[in-house]
Amino acid sequence: MTELTCPFCGGKLEPDKKNSNIEICNPCNKKYIVECIYSQATGENRIELRLVPEKMAYEPVEKKESKKTGWEPYGWKRGVALVILFFVLMGMMYGPKVYQRYQMDHGGMQTEAGQEDVPIREP
Repeated sequence: MTELTCPFCGGKLEPDKKNSNIEICNPCNKKYIVECIYSQATGENRIELRLVPEKMAYEPVEKKESKKTGWEPYGWKRGVALVILFFVLMGMMYGPKVYQRYQMDHGGMQTEAGQEDVPIREP
């Protein structure tokens, strides 16, 4: 195995105890990522060193709360829509019967023959 040297100061690189893919230069305290690259043109492996960045440019982003649409679980729009749907279905199911009862109570109920019931007058 070849001994790796630091490209900046020429010091000897030693493997990091926490990560075997990283080499550390003790004199200049720089860290390098070691990559073994196979070249198909020459048929040889070559070792490439990349400098590990000191700090990442990272700024935490505040999580934005999503806009409420009202259709979330337990949302008020869903509740209103369900109440309206309930009344529409009840109207479709019981509406004709209620109308028929209304006609009976207020006179003018149609018979099966299609003629109105006319009250009989006594002389």
